[in-house]
Amino acid sequence: MRVGTTYDPRFIKDAVALVEKSNRSVGDIAKDLGVPRATLYLWYRNANMPDKRRGRKKVEKPDVTAETDKEKAARLERELKAARKEIEELRLDREILKKAAAFFAKENE
Repeated sequence: MRVGTTYDPRFIKDAVALVEKSNRSVGDIAKDLGVPRATLYLWYRNANMPDKRRGRKKVEKPDVTAETDKEKAARLERELKAARKEIEELRLDREILKKAAAFFAKENE
């Protein structure tokens, strides 16, 4: 990536969510997404640390200790469905970006 590359805020949010929900390393996820590891780590850190200047606070996770097994299974199914949909969208976005990069690389030759 070039210095000064800007990323869509939704992409950043999705990338941070992937880091939070995945058991994979930040480096592996960054490689799959095509962003520098340090950039992804910075996004993750900024999303999870309070920023006094902006008044940001860490996002509270829902209390899942009081849910029944049936509720937990239903919640996990919803989360899995959403994660699979998000993964597919990210794969599609990545393929589009790869094709666009190849197109512009050819155009600049």
